[in-house]
Amino acid sequence: MYSFRSRVRFSECDTDGKLAFTALLNYFQDCSTQQSEDLGIGVKALHERGTMWVVNSWQIDILRRPKLGDEVETGTLPYDIRGFFGKRNFFMKDADGEFLAVADSLWTYISTDTNSPERIPDDILEKYEPEERLDMEYQGRKIHYPKNGEGAIKGEAVPVTPFLLDANHHVNNGRYVELAAGFLQDGLNPERIRVEYRKQAFLGEVIYPEKYEMGNMTVVRLLGGDGNPYSVVEFSQDSRKGQV
Repeated sequence: MYSFRSRVRFSECDTDGKLAFTALLNYFQDCSTQQSEDLGIGVKALHERGTMWVVNSWQIDILRRPKLGDEVETGTLPYDIRGFFGKRNFFMKDADGEFLAVADSLWTYISTDTNSPERIPDDILEKYEPEERLDMEYQGRKIHYPKNGEGAIKGEAVPVTPFLLDANHHVNNGRYVELAAGFLQDGLNPERIRVEYRKQAFLGEVIYPEKYEMGNMTVVRLLGGDGNPYSVVEFSQDSRKGQV
């Protein structure tokens, strides 16, 4: 397991003075990045190999959001890494060691030249020692929504600008969640977030959002000009509080 400690900053809080759920995703993403950097197989090292990790899916269950100034521990543990893929859990705990959030994710190791999956080299596999996965309610990757587009509410097109990109020169996975969160009702904080990533969005492309409301669930599809999704994001009030 890899973890780091921090305090909730003002810049990470929403209007309630609590950690924004979009900031929580950044904590998790930064945690795995810092682990890879400390192991000597971070972003620069992978670029030199002509490879990178891309995320395929997230499930984040939020049990309780910490408030401004709270001390938190953010951690990650890989539990299944083989072939082209790596599965990682994440968590955030409070100062007393109580779980605030848990997450599951699937990543693919790809070639930056071909944008295709590449088998994970042995020297990288040796760096990550698989651990026992967290006890959480695993939902799987597939997000469901009306296939015929019935009930879809279309949003304004979003041009992909440099602001949305990360060091891998594509739209950062957290940015999709931020864009989708703009469709939530004011003041609504989801207890569960699930994300499917279908393809990468690059500078100069345009993202076309559409929203579906389904009971206690909001699904936002972020589409390319061809009508195929870059990402599908599901927000719900359906996490099992206290299970961990």
